[in-house]
Amino acid sequence: MSKEMQSRSQLLWGLIVIAVGVLFLTDIEIPPIGQLWRYWPFLAMAFGAVKLIPPTTPKHVLDGLCHIAFAGWFYMSFEHIWGLTFHNSWPILVIIAGICLVLQPVVIKYTANKEENQ
Repeated sequence: MSKEMQSRSQLLWGLIVIAVGVLFLTDIEIPPIGQLWRYWPFLAMAFGAVKLIPPTTPKHVLDGLCHIAFAGWFYMSFEHIWGLTFHNSWPILVIIAGICLVLQPVVIKYTANKEENQ
């Protein structure tokens, strides 16, 4: 694992530990574990956000945005937001995957050309 990835991972886990500590400190009523599992997409969003902070390469930015989009789709489908379910919204996931696949080489080529011109 590269030093950059290790620091990103450490940042994410540090933020998660801080959030858990704050939750326990605030003494709010925490729902049973069985109800908490439905919020796992927010953990996936956090992994995507870590790739955005700091944005070191265009690939990290794009990967982070794709992680966040996938987790957002999953959460919206799971909670039936705007009437979305897994059954009627799976094409959105295919579109997200396609956009991520198309944008990655475009962004990498654009930034490579931009760096060559400087």
